[in-house]
Amino acid sequence: MVADIRNRLSFGPTPDHLLPVAPRVGPFASRHFLDTVWRHTGQPDQVPLILADERGEAVLTEVAGRVSLLGHEDLVDYRSPVGEAIDLLVAEFRRSSAGREFRFDSLPIEAADVFAAALSQAGIDYRTAPHTTTAVLRLPDSFDEYLGMIGKKERHETRRKRRRFESSVGPVRLHRSTESGPAIEEFFRLHRMSPGSKGRFMTDRMAAMFSGLLAGEGWRLDALYGDGSKLAAAAIGYADGTGYYLYNSAFNPAFRHASPGVVLLSELIRSAIEAGLEVFDFLKGDETYKSRLGARRRALFVVEGST
Repeated sequence: MVADIRNRLSFGPTPDHLLPVAPRVGPFASRHFLDTVWRHTGQPDQVPLILADERGEAVLTEVAGRVSLLGHEDLVDYRSPVGEAIDLLVAEFRRSSAGREFRFDSLPIEAADVFAAALSQAGIDYRTAPHTTTAVLRLPDSFDEYLGMIGKKERHETRRKRRRFESSVGPVRLHRSTESGPAIEEFFRLHRMSPGSKGRFMTDRMAAMFSGLLAGEGWRLDALYGDGSKLAAAAIGYADGTGYYLYNSAFNPAFRHASPGVVLLSELIRSAIEAGLEVFDFLKGDETYKSRLGARRRALFVVEGST
């Protein structure tokens, strides 16, 4: 039993430099991300199963005989073990008693293959099935080249919406911060103004989790302003040496007429290109704007089994 979900996870000796099995999974297999998600969203009946040695690591949880990967799938866009973790998984699966269930979601194919192989070696029947998709934009060398990629119609719309923003709100100003402060508090306020489930999502607990993520290396808040000090839109994301991962965003409904969300996205893409990044990852979701902006689907899988 986990008596206090605010406790940090007790990780093993795995070296921090080991890489996730699946490529380009951003921050989602990192200790900082997993620990932050656990501290703010773990449940009292969840038991963390941290499988780790000097060669690899996988972080699971178990509730009433059901084993999964740590964190709700709405919060964790990619799942992947780190390093060489298959022997650790096989040992964990082999200790299973009758009636134990396994479900590992949000897996790129490289990670799905590891879990499937481990279940197979442990003698447990399993199935691999499509789960969902992310949307990944491969970045060209320049923003002009990007505008050429997305076609005449979208290129025209992107430029038109920027001009409308500048004429009705003011010059585009993008401010970046890497620590909690007034900007993230304003982001939370805007998020709660969103209609439906999105507005209800940003509880105090979720806000604390986002603040915790922002304290980690690579995380940042990009805020879009026009004239004055009013925030028009903002996004929390993560960037490493190869890609930018758009984790969450919100816009000010008072500026809806000026398409602040589209302007913010185009500025983030421009920034990623200028930084020499290879991909801009919109993460989970099949919203049509992602494909219009040039993103392509990346398949994720679920691996399930039981004893």
